[in-house]
Amino acid sequence: MSKNNKKNKSESVLKWVLALLVEIMILALLIIGYWIYYRDSKIEKIKKIEIDEEDLAINEGINEEVQQKYKTIVLFGIDARDVTNLGEGNRSDSIMIVNINNDTKEVKIVSVYRDTFLEVESDSPVTAKANAAYAYGGPQLAIKTLNANLDLQITDFVTVNFLGLTKAIDDLGGITVHVEENELPVLNMAIAEQISVTGIYSDGVFTTGDLLLNGTQATAYARIRSTDQGDITRTERQRDVLTKVFQKAKSSDLATINDIIDDVFPEIATSLTEDEIKELANAIFDYQIVDTVGFPFAYTPITHETKGAVLVPANLTANVSALHGYLFNETGYVPTVNVQNISAVISGETGVAEQPITVAPQSFQ
Repeated sequence: MSKNNKKNKSESVLKWVLALLVEIMILALLIIGYWIYYRDSKIEKIKKIEIDEEDLAINEGINEEVQQKYKTIVLFGIDARDVTNLGEGNRSDSIMIVNINNDTKEVKIVSVYRDTFLEVESDSPVTAKANAAYAYGGPQLAIKTLNANLDLQITDFVTVNFLGLTKAIDDLGGITVHVEENELPVLNMAIAEQISVTGIYSDGVFTTGDLLLNGTQATAYARIRSTDQGDITRTERQRDVLTKVFQKAKSSDLATINDIIDDVFPEIATSLTEDEIKELANAIFDYQIVDTVGFPFAYTPITHETKGAVLVPANLTANVSALHGYLFNETGYVPTVNVQNISAVISGETGVAEQPITVAPQSFQ
């Protein structure tokens, strides 16, 4: 073959490769455009609840400079029978602090046990279970309570009705979780309850091991409470389900994402602005959930004479110090005077003393 023929052939191949690259780039741009268009056009389906940032009980003396390196949002899961009601009057069945490192995009999730004995920051502060704050004053009071008790500066929340979780998992084609023998009876009871609440039918679960569960089954699994360590183990299941939903959604096609948007957005309330939602969405594929943990780390379960079965931090000051070590990599954090005062109130009311603390994160990778 002559040099000219080789040159012409090389130029032809180069042109073909360049044309293919251009087509791929155009396709990518079309996909991105499709995503942005539908995301923007449907974002209005999310219910907006304004938060008064001047009334969030951010403690004086917190490590503000450190926390500004992170985006911290609290996720509430509620079981509102009336799906239009996502505000006060509902106890938060799930409380998860989602902490995003702004630089690395690493995500850590802390489940605050719903029965954790804290000081609810109403006009007249009173000790109660953590999930009572949402019922008394909606997300505003719930955030205020978390900030005051944990030395955080949370300003935003997302509340999701469990119906939205069920629909999202169905849109994803289910998720795989590990079901133990002792979970089967209570899982099927929870499935029956989910059906009565949502009207979405499902078969029961009758085998153990790694199982592909549909939305109703997986939501029921996340809500099992009466096995092992009760609410402690339930929050582990909730974090497991949330992580697997997140991971599967990241690898889904646009049609699936569009279905999730249609089904889930109407079941969400948030304080985030449209711009903040878009900013979070733009980085969705960069986020990586590294591990999760339950809070408090050290606690004593007691039956309070007027407030029932509660988990008492042992003690709150030591737990908050460990929490900041986990979330913000701040070793030896000294909680504020306000946290120390609340800790003294809780210890005085319950008689629960400080215990050694071990932070044992779980990875669901």
